[in-house]
Amino acid sequence: MSTRKTKAVIYAERNKPLFIDEISIPEPKPDQAIIKIIASGICGSQLYDLTHPKIELPRLLGHEATGIVVKKGKLVTHVEEGDHVLVSWIPYNADANTEYLKWNTVSWSGHEIKTVLFTWAEHTLLDGQFITKMDKGFEKYTTAVLGCAGVAGYGTVRNIVNIKPGQSVVVFGAGGLGVLAVNAAKNLGANPIIAVDIKDKKLEFSKLFGATHTINSDTTDVVEAIKEITNGGADFVFDMVGIPQIVESTILAAREGVCGFCEGGTTVLVGFPKGAAEFNSRSILLGQRTYKGSRGGACIAKRDFPIFYKDYKEGALLLDQAVTNRYKLDQINEAVQDLSEGRVLGRAIIEIS
Repeated sequence: MSTRKTKAVIYAERNKPLFIDEISIPEPKPDQAIIKIIASGICGSQLYDLTHPKIELPRLLGHEATGIVVKKGKLVTHVEEGDHVLVSWIPYNADANTEYLKWNTVSWSGHEIKTVLFTWAEHTLLDGQFITKMDKGFEKYTTAVLGCAGVAGYGTVRNIVNIKPGQSVVVFGAGGLGVLAVNAAKNLGANPIIAVDIKDKKLEFSKLFGATHTINSDTTDVVEAIKEITNGGADFVFDMVGIPQIVESTILAAREGVCGFCEGGTTVLVGFPKGAAEFNSRSILLGQRTYKGSRGGACIAKRDFPIFYKDYKEGALLLDQAVTNRYKLDQINEAVQDLSEGRVLGRAIIEIS
């Protein structure tokens, strides 16, 4: 079988810099496609891959991008060669089975690398379920973050709970995910919308997306401040951070219910957990609160991306404003360091072609 050579970011050794080298990818199978990458998002969850001691190496990274279909298999019928597409780790079809998550193999310097999805590269090979035709009129670089930050931030607020106009929302973490969650809450008519972070610069940034109140949790009793603003607690709380230290606060920030009269508020965990957390389960039981998780906002590309496209074109989804840092492929180590050290205000992307 013939192969295609392309350049990709390689994660080969722990505690060593990433580097760019040539890989060989096989021709697509009937349900696969080769995509020329235009831009890729840099997601915080990649830091987990770069620090986890048991991740199998060598490894390819990235899971959200924009690109162009170079070649496709005959079973990939929802896009054509030459189409501009969005790459995302969520499935295109609601009835997709887990077959699209199967491992593929690419070659690098005598090594075989198993991969399901990678986008920090000039080209990628992936299952057709990972791609969606992109509407015309989009900024081809910033739209790359729609495939992960968009579904996890904007999509979670739209899909996981049922926010009604005038209900209160709190978002812990005013980074790339958080500001898009704030953005969605504003579009749904939530009020007040409270952004919580430890950096004043990010809190100020969140106001652009619709935050009506901000709280620096380093200098303020965050639960008491939220109760004061919301008259007892928020209807919905979104944890975009995922660190164990704030779990109890995100639960207590939700409105307490009254037995026999009303349910309490809902807390949704979105940020990738950074370890096990301890919290008082009585806070959920006695407050009749709901605590739930959201991985990708229960989004399905075929159903949800047209909604996101419409909101973007109407100026309601502020994707362009959410992207604050841009890098080239050969700046990948600088980009990762900026993200890990908190120098990315919103979301970062790699401009590849």
